[in-house]
Amino acid sequence: MMGEIAIELPKLNNLRPTLWSTVLKLVEEAGELARAVSRLTVPAGGGQLAAVTAELLDVAQTCVSMIFVLEEQDGVDVAALFAGHCRKLRDKGYLAGPPGSCGVFAAGQGKCLKFPRLTIDGVSLASTALKIQEEMGELSQYLGKASGASGEQPLLAGREAKMGAAMELLDVAQCCATMMYILSERFEVDVGQAIVAHHAKLKAKGYWQ
Repeated sequence: MMGEIAIELPKLNNLRPTLWSTVLKLVEEAGELARAVSRLTVPAGGGQLAAVTAELLDVAQTCVSMIFVLEEQDGVDVAALFAGHCRKLRDKGYLAGPPGSCGVFAAGQGKCLKFPRLTIDGVSLASTALKIQEEMGELSQYLGKASGASGEQPLLAGREAKMGAAMELLDVAQCCATMMYILSERFEVDVGQAIVAHHAKLKAKGYWQ
């Protein structure tokens, strides 16, 4: 249930994506999420919602993995980035948890991002899938138009474009986390077990120690 879970996604020590590979991976994972959502029946069964939860975790993990790579390779301060993210959510009245309920924490031999629970009216699986697509479009703008990758005059310096990309990645991951908290609270999906299985999968693939 809601109070018993924490959505924590780790830095992957043995995986080094690029921003471009991340965009491609997000397109793939967002497509799989949309397919899982489109296959839901009414009322949705536990197995169907478990499949959706697994896809949400994959989308969010893709974002988190790249955010930590941006920290290592480009000096993005993830702790400061996440603190700003939480301040923005609190200012909008979305952040339900107490201070310290989200941020960068130790995990295994590395660290993880712990995402907050949000209170936002009207969030559904359909709206979440659409919001993820919107945020991915904004991410692509930072990588393409803003950085001059398509031949235009660059609108932002390289570091600014990467900071913007990191913020959009964080927004995508938060969309996924928010929906998972809702699935746990309203539909009694065992999100905690899904996270355990997700972490085990990452370790089995050699991505995380």
